[in-house]
Amino acid sequence: MRPTSLLLAATLLLAARLTLRMTACQPSPAEQREADARARLAGRRATDYALENIREEERAYIARELHDDLGQLLATLRVDMSLLLQQPAANPAMRELMTGMDERLLSAITSLRRIASNLRPRALDEGGLYFALQSLRHDFEQRHGIACKLEARECELVLNDRTSTAIYRIVQESLTNIARHADASHVRIALRRACGMLHVTIDDDGRGIAQSDMEKPASFGLLGMRERVWAIRGDIAITGSPRGTRIAIHLPLPE
Repeated sequence: MRPTSLLLAATLLLAARLTLRMTACQPSPAEQREADARARLAGRRATDYALENIREEERAYIARELHDDLGQLLATLRVDMSLLLQQPAANPAMRELMTGMDERLLSAITSLRRIASNLRPRALDEGGLYFALQSLRHDFEQRHGIACKLEARECELVLNDRTSTAIYRIVQESLTNIARHADASHVRIALRRACGMLHVTIDDDGRGIAQSDMEKPASFGLLGMRERVWAIRGDIAITGSPRGTRIAIHLPLPE
């Protein structure tokens, strides 16, 4: 065989091998659709996480403004009202009016603190996640009369702000749903570390969530919880039975 023929045969063989390799590496239509779906999901979760960060920053800013400006103003007005109440009033009707104003000022201050705390809990910044969850548990018991137990170790809940805020919001939303829909008398919140993961379970002894409830388009609370968990690469499972509802969350801890 002449050199030219040998060169042509070698070229054809190399081309055939490259074609086979490219064909072998090229994904099938089903694999391509799955890869595209994974990419879209990853992009949506990244967007959700960025938007949630923006929302948390806005909540923190508004909470600070409410507390520092409006809160201080109301507190000053109540001090002035207390001074007026110490002075002899012109008539009983005037004293009754000032007493009512003082009570309404106190109610406004209490409402303002509650709203600011819902926007951005000061306990989360001042005492950490464990203290914030204890405050949330206590407020839940006081407002709704439902016994709530927190099982956690403070040393295991020293986390970064992103993870702490997500967990707090998830527990907060869970308790809100329990108060609105579960008709429960007891709630148990448990958090523990194991093998680089944080395991969170929230149990109640209410009527138990139905599968149809979880699939409702208007279930924004459940949707919000799922997206918060997914944003920090966690898993969430919600199950209901006649004995109540369980929310089980598994979150990878940052190294």
